[in-house]
Amino acid sequence: MALFFTDAEGNVFATIDASSPVPAGCTPLEAGATDAAQEKHVPVVDLQRDGHIVHATVGEVEHPMLEDHYIEWIALEADGRLEVHHLKPGQTPATFFAGGVKSGTVYAYCNLHGLWKKTF
Repeated sequence: MALFFTDAEGNVFATIDASSPVPAGCTPLEAGATDAAQEKHVPVVDLQRDGHIVHATVGEVEHPMLEDHYIEWIALEADGRLEVHHLKPGQTPATFFAGGVKSGTVYAYCNLHGLWKKTF
């Protein structure tokens, strides 16, 4: 299971080693899995081509991608690896991962509302 941490400057760090200690000066991030906000944050996962492609979109209602409120990155944790795709304001809050996976966890990080996840 991936662990995420943030430091005083707002930088996010990740590890896939569940036994890793909290780095000095960092705070653990807890991922939300349900969302009652108007802007949806929980990733939506669509396995395509028998799991060889993982399509991840942030929110059942597309998350805004404004200069002051956007998804910074989407990550896939599966088979002992963590792959991160960075996004910028104005882009669609979605990405594709080449996988061949049947299960895993997709994480999304909102610059205002923090870390969110969907396990599939």
